Amino acid sequence: MQSNLSQPLRIEGETTLPAHYQGKRLVEFMRLGVENGIAGQMVSAALVKAGYEICHACGFDFILAAGRRSVGAIYFAMAFDDVLNGNVVALSYANRLPHGIFSIPVDDVDRRLPPRNPALYRFMARTHHPDIAIDYDTVFETFGRR
Repeated sequence: MQSNLSQPLRIEGETTLPAHYQGKRLVEFMRLGVENGIAGQMVSAALVKAGYEICHACGFDFILAAGRRSVGAIYFAMAFDDVLNGNVVALSYANRLPHGIFSIPVDDVDRRLPPRNPALYRFMARTHHPDIAIDYDTVFETFGRR
């Protein structure tokens, strides 16, 4: 996770984000790659859940992520928007491969996710996972708090 609290996001060095992102607290999820299969899907969901909880606790406005076309479908299933409206950008930090940019407003997840992906919403918001432990002292030291 990289925030824009002390410097622009890496994505912002590659493309200009639309105006409604300017002046907002942004965080970019990067390198969430896991192995394919059921176990990889669970790890990916757990990483997203922990990331969302951190973003919510710290008062971020938007979560952003870059992904190639195949990953875009996963972000849409998680109720993300396509920031570039179908366009892509060749990211210098991802071998210059074309990526879409996706975002979700942190405070909108509880409204957007249940109709789009009820099972993921139950996992994210309605299930306690004691094995997902977040060190909030370190989180707040890094990002501040809401």
